[in-house]
Amino acid sequence: MTLPSLTWSQKYRKGVSWMLVFGFLFLLLFSTHSWERDSPIDLLFEVAGLFLIVVCTFGRLWSSVYASGYKDEMVITSGPYSAVRNPLYLFSFIGVVGMGLVSENLLILTLAPLVFLLYYRFVVRSEERYLLARFGEAYADYLKRVPRFIPRLRLLNEPEFYQVNIRVYRRSLLDATMFIWLYIVFHFIERLQQMGVLPILFRVP
Repeated sequence: MTLPSLTWSQKYRKGVSWMLVFGFLFLLLFSTHSWERDSPIDLLFEVAGLFLIVVCTFGRLWSSVYASGYKDEMVITSGPYSAVRNPLYLFSFIGVVGMGLVSENLLILTLAPLVFLLYYRFVVRSEERYLLARFGEAYADYLKRVPRFIPRLRLLNEPEFYQVNIRVYRRSLLDATMFIWLYIVFHFIERLQQMGVLPILFRVP
């Protein structure tokens, strides 16, 4: 059977994602909080954002255990993949919302999740067509049983033991912890602004 060729959204997924990350970092470099620093709302957004980033990171690490080395070899139906078809993208979206909250910048908080949803909608649909052509009825059955983005927790099934390709998983660790590194970068930029090293050119109302 001839597999469908990869679409542009699949081929350049990581490249586009990093372009968006750098675009939002550039915006953050020259803007500041949408409200007063160290105010109650500032603290609330910081704590809520950090909580979502932690959830995102652990979720991506958990999902990567099951995906590493198997993604193109079989239909993964264990762990988080038993409850939702795209756990890595789901946890990434949670992380994007968390980063938007941590930025304390309304423009980033609005644009980042919206851009993520618009772009990854194409990525997910392309991947589903590819996996359906590759795995046929096994994946078709999986599509019927497991939701795309909203987890169905009653379906969650984890084996007592699971064989992991350590080399592949090790390469996945950096991706899985990306949001923690971005959190550090966000605060580094904020500190440079407070020191007057970086100019603040505008404030998002």
